[in-house]
Amino acid sequence: MRKNSLIIASIFWVCLVSGTFSTEKEMRKSFRDPDNRYRPIPFLHLNGNITKAGLTQQLNEAKQLSGFGGVGILPVTEKKQWGASKLICPGTTPEYLSEAYFARYRDILEISGQQKTEVILYDDIDFPSGSANGKFRQLHPDMTIKQLSMQEFEVRNGEKLHQTISLKGKNLGTVAMNTQTFQITDISNHVKDSTINWIAPEGSWKVMTFVMEYNITPMVDYMDPKAVDIFIGMTYDQYAKRFSSYFGHTINYTFFDDVGFYQNPHAWTESITGLYEKRTGQKALLALPALWYNIGDNTNPIRIAFFNIRADLMRDGYVRRVAEWSDKHHLQSMGHPPGNYEPSGVGAHGDVLKYYKYTQIPLMDAIHGYGYGRPGYKLVSSAADLYNRSTVAAEIYGNYDRNMDSTQMFQSAMEVFARGVNFLVPHGMWYDTTKVVIPPLISYYSKLLGPALHGYSDWAARSMTLLRGGRRVSEIAVLWPINSLEAWFGFDKRKAWVFDDVPPETDYRTISDLLTREIRRDFTFVHPEYLASNLYSIEARKLIMNNSQTRQVYNVLILPSLSVESVATLQKIKDFYDKGGKIIATGILPSKSAEFGKDKEVVAMVKSMFKIDPSNLPVIPVREVNKNEGVAVFLPMADKVSLEAILSDMELTPDVRIKEIPGLYNGVIHEANNRRNTMGMLSYIHKELNNKQIYFFANSTKKTVNTRVTLSGKLKIERWNPYTGNTTDWENVTYTKDLADHDFTSFPLQLGEVKSVFAVGDKIGN
Repeated sequence: MRKNSLIIASIFWVCLVSGTFSTEKEMRKSFRDPDNRYRPIPFLHLNGNITKAGLTQQLNEAKQLSGFGGVGILPVTEKKQWGASKLICPGTTPEYLSEAYFARYRDILEISGQQKTEVILYDDIDFPSGSANGKFRQLHPDMTIKQLSMQEFEVRNGEKLHQTISLKGKNLGTVAMNTQTFQITDISNHVKDSTINWIAPEGSWKVMTFVMEYNITPMVDYMDPKAVDIFIGMTYDQYAKRFSSYFGHTINYTFFDDVGFYQNPHAWTESITGLYEKRTGQKALLALPALWYNIGDNTNPIRIAFFNIRADLMRDGYVRRVAEWSDKHHLQSMGHPPGNYEPSGVGAHGDVLKYYKYTQIPLMDAIHGYGYGRPGYKLVSSAADLYNRSTVAAEIYGNYDRNMDSTQMFQSAMEVFARGVNFLVPHGMWYDTTKVVIPPLISYYSKLLGPALHGYSDWAARSMTLLRGGRRVSEIAVLWPINSLEAWFGFDKRKAWVFDDVPPETDYRTISDLLTREIRRDFTFVHPEYLASNLYSIEARKLIMNNSQTRQVYNVLILPSLSVESVATLQKIKDFYDKGGKIIATGILPSKSAEFGKDKEVVAMVKSMFKIDPSNLPVIPVREVNKNEGVAVFLPMADKVSLEAILSDMELTPDVRIKEIPGLYNGVIHEANNRRNTMGMLSYIHKELNNKQIYFFANSTKKTVNTRVTLSGKLKIERWNPYTGNTTDWENVTYTKDLADHDFTSFPLQLGEVKSVFAVGDKIGN
């Protein structure tokens, strides 16, 4: 009985969050006067001595004057000016997790309940999540984050090594590696009382001792479910014990923040070596040198195996346990890892597409300034599609400029909307508005943003009413090059900013930017491990992701520049090509296998499709066509002109075609790295919801757009204005057919600077 009630509750909350409508009339009404659940819910940082009177004022003004749908309660610690004693931000008083603190939290819930707004349960104090304000480390120091460290010594022909191991922690063993042949020998039996005594054979040798060091940071070991359960008992369970009666109406969501290991890229946990041996059948100790050095042909598969295990443990640890706790309490979990849109997350959190498997609402952390990380935004919405989630959130605006104006507030929001986001968590409100340490202040008290907030919230709520739920229409799949990223990443790297540690030829973010911003063709990142599974099928020259809510049908698969891939994934790609599928590869082609001893199979499959030796790539594009009209194109460098021409040459009718607008961007800018780029764009997203075709067009540039849009199919089109809630027929709509008798709908699109609009269509006829 309990199991059935949980299933019913889960279905109810999925429907509530996903934004489904029973009738068109209800949909129009919600767009005109949006329900509270669609409104932005900002963080409220509790910086100061919180009182019921102060909370009442803040929460009332958040709803009445700013139009917000509630708040995420974020306790903070005291902060002083760097190198000085000056207080720049008071900490939360009463003390976090004290009974007095929970009394004020109850005030928040009672006030929110009275005004019918929501509260997001933020799971810790400050960020990252996982410290319980330092109490976890105090009580469980051996269950905090650990790291794998290595101490090495060099020795040559016949020399005697007598050295003391200075590293403290669990010794995993000692090996000797011949630097010429990469022969690796376990010499752990030559270690006694932390001292190595070993005579080197002929040759040059590196002697390496591996130690798992404990208590590296105050945060819980995210990869250890038992440790996470203890943390949940110290935090989440304390809220459930006191406030479970508010779960499911006032509190609907939980939030975790920056759960990963970017501050400790060597993060390790007890179970990794055992899992490695179980998966590979090889001794883990003899493989560990590959995390620091290139040890020959096995380097790639060793790194991929270890880092894949880390990614799985991160997903199955904190992220999964919190999601399961949330589901048990009829809540929806949301949150993000560090570096969720960066070039590489291998040293930050593992694998961003794997990370969100159990999270009910995948969330991106769109912070650090307008335009920062924008080419990677689609990773999070692609993860949502992969796991059949139709709601995608964004923590947005944190660490933007203090002088951010309302124009930039709209620009950022419409750009994440076009990339799949439909739930906004602005960063944020502050209880003491004079002590804002992470700008900007997004509240009624902001001179720059305050006057625009209610209009912004209305616009955002109407937009999210139409964008939440349903399925995104995407015709292009882009392979996520995680195997190449994992094979490249090593513990020998000394880059302070691990996010940028990628192979020099990496271009998947450039392709992301080209498709979304310049060519204007929507796409989805697909994970190679899932692509090889039964989730993806091949039918009528299409690659199909078979999810119930987020099903997508791809006409073309793009392989960005990658050197390493699994045989199973390449076999699925080859099957797609053999059955008439269209493939575009850019930069370099795979020549190495993610598995042990299968490099030759990778090369053979690449040659069979592209008729190219991946070790001798041409400098001009190559196009191959098979007997089933499958097309394989190799493009030496991805650029707008070449990629757009290939897509056109493949005769793939675009779902949405926007007529070129010369000079809109004052020149072409690619964002392969994370430079702040304040230049806007014209972009779109197409969703299907309740048999409606919903197209969101956003012009985030500071130029007026006047162009024409052509949609695939014959549709009756209406203009839905998110600024006013008005709906009208779209004027000057025309219908055409191509030579294959396909229908098209065309209409003029005029958008002022930093403006957006919805085209909502019903199919006409068959």
